[in-house]
Amino acid sequence: MQALITFYFELCLLRRAPQDLPASDALFRLVLIAGVAIGVLVGVTSGVHPLVGFAQSVLEISLMLALLYGGLRLAGHPGRFNQSANALLGTGALIGILALPAVALSALGDGKTDAAALGTLLLLGILCWSILVTAHILRHTFALSLGQGIGIAVAYQLLAILTMGLLFGGP
Repeated sequence: MQALITFYFELCLLRRAPQDLPASDALFRLVLIAGVAIGVLVGVTSGVHPLVGFAQSVLEISLMLALLYGGLRLAGHPGRFNQSANALLGTGALIGILALPAVALSALGDGKTDAAALGTLLLLGILCWSILVTAHILRHTFALSLGQGIGIAVAYQLLAILTMGLLFGGP
């Protein structure tokens, strides 16, 4: 388990590639459950009801996996889905855990404190890091440049934010 966490950490530091992961259904189930659970935890930390956090987490992960699968089918590489999904889910879970303190800070005082401002600034940095990690994974998955991966990752983030806002209401 420690080796797996180390691998995802190295993937988040752009030192590893998704194709270095085993194409394992058991690993997919594990990181899928971890991704949903951490998504709920992030939601609860930000003040969302656990059931709403669960629904948001499941929807966001479903959207990500559906777009990944569709993109891989269009590119003619559906066999890369397992490893790419494992990489995206595992790094997303790890970044989610690392974001918890920033989420907690940003939720303080309805955003009107210095701590909340610091938390929001940290979250912006974490979002940028997450986009870079996603771009790195997409670069290897689809044989793209890092710039193309960043463009796709930013477009996905915007789509996910808009979808969540439409379905669950915005701030």
